[in-house]
Amino acid sequence: MAPFLEDDGEYCHSPTSHPKRNTASIDRADDIAVAVELKFLIPFRIEGSPDPEPNDRRPVHAIDCRLKDDQNACQEYAFRLVADTIRGTGAKATTIHDITTSGRTENHFWESHWIVKKANSAEPGPKERRERSGGARYLWVPVEISSPKMATTHPQTGRHIQRVLKSLTESHRLAANYTCEVHVHLGRRDGQPFQLPALQRLASLLWSAEPTLRSIRDPNSPNYKNIYTWGSELRDFSRLSDVISRTAAEEGYYDDIQDKQVRHALRVLPLAEKRSRDWKALHEIWRVNCNRDLGLLLSGPVKQYRRLGFNFSSFGLEDERAKRSPRTVEFRMMEGTVDTDLILNWVSMCATIAEVAVVPYDSRFDAALSHALSLRAADEGNCNRGHHESKEVKARRLGREFSDLMRELRVPRSTYEGFERKIIRDWRQ
Repeated sequence: MAPFLEDDGEYCHSPTSHPKRNTASIDRADDIAVAVELKFLIPFRIEGSPDPEPNDRRPVHAIDCRLKDDQNACQEYAFRLVADTIRGTGAKATTIHDITTSGRTENHFWESHWIVKKANSAEPGPKERRERSGGARYLWVPVEISSPKMATTHPQTGRHIQRVLKSLTESHRLAANYTCEVHVHLGRRDGQPFQLPALQRLASLLWSAEPTLRSIRDPNSPNYKNIYTWGSELRDFSRLSDVISRTAAEEGYYDDIQDKQVRHALRVLPLAEKRSRDWKALHEIWRVNCNRDLGLLLSGPVKQYRRLGFNFSSFGLEDERAKRSPRTVEFRMMEGTVDTDLILNWVSMCATIAEVAVVPYDSRFDAALSHALSLRAADEGNCNRGHHESKEVKARRLGREFSDLMRELRVPRSTYEGFERKIIRDWRQ
C-alpha cells in the first residue's frame, strides 16, 4: 500500500523493506508510561448568594459577582484552586496561565507536573444548570487536568493518581456529565515512539476488540455518538475502514504478516471468516512500513474523525496538533466521571492492553486477540442479533463479553467488575 503522505525521513522507510529495530530502543513493559486526562466541571457560588447545596459538606468557593461574567478571570481562579489542591497532595502542578506567562509550553511539564487548563468540550447540562436550594444556582467552570507521564509498572503510579483524585473530589463539588471524558495516553517513558511491530500488535487488538471495549459507553447518553467530543469508532471512521470496504480478500492473506501470534489468531478462524472484514483489516495493518503510515491509516480523513476513540494521530503527523502531541496511543472513549475507582481501574485495563501488545509473544495477547476475533465473527455471522435481543439479554451479553475479554487479558476481577455492572445497568435501560 502506498504511503498516504510523502516520506519526510522521520518515520517512513522504503516500501520494499521493513524498518530496522534499534536494539537500544526495543519496547519493553518497563518502558511503558501512562498519563491521564480528566475533564470535569467545578462549581462556584456567586458572592452574596446562598449555598445552592447547604447539605453538601464539601466546601464551595465563592466568586466575586463582578467577575462572574469575566470568563478568563473565572477560569484563572478555578485553575489556581485546582492546582493548589493537587499540590496539597505533594504532587507538582501548574496552570496553563502560569505556563503561558512564563513563555514556556506544555511539553516542558509532561514529565513532572499535573497541568490544569480549560476543558474545551465540557459545559454544564440541564442537571448542572437547575435551580437548587432557595433558587440558588452554581456558576460552573470547565476544567481539564493532565497528569505527568508515569511508569505503568511502578506501584506508586496508581497511588499517586488516587491521592490526587481523592483530594479533588473531597475538596470541591466536582461534576462530570456527557460533555466530559477520561482520556488515557500510553507511550514510552523516554518520549520515543513505540516500534512499528508493537504499534501493529496494539492496532490489531484494538481494532478487533473495539466493540467490546466501547460497550462501556452509555447508549442513552447524548454523547454516545460523539456529538460533543471527538472519539468515534476506529472501525467506522478511519481510513482503514474505508480501505477494507474497497479491498477484496485473498487466500493466504496472513502469510506475509510478520507476527506469529497474529498469524495464529487468523489461522484458527473458521474458513467462512477468512474473507471477513477483520481478516482484511489486520492484513492492511501489517502491510504498512512505517509509524507515520500506520498513524494515518488508523485516523479519519477529515478533521472531525482525525482523533478517534483509539487515537493514533500523533504518529500520522497530519496536522499541527498531532505534531505537537506526545507520541502516544490515546484511549479517549470513556465518559466523564468523578468516580476515582472507576478511573483507576480503566487506567489499569488500558495499561494491560498496551503491555500485552508491546511485549512480543505474551500469551495474553494471543488469547485476547483470538477471543476478540471470534466475537467479531459471531457479529458478522448474525448481524441482526442486537436488533432481535431484548434489552436485558443484550445488556447481559455485552457485560459477559467484556468480562470474558478481561479474563483473557488476566485482568483481576476486582478491576473490571465495576465496568461489567455499568455495562449491564446502562444497556438494559
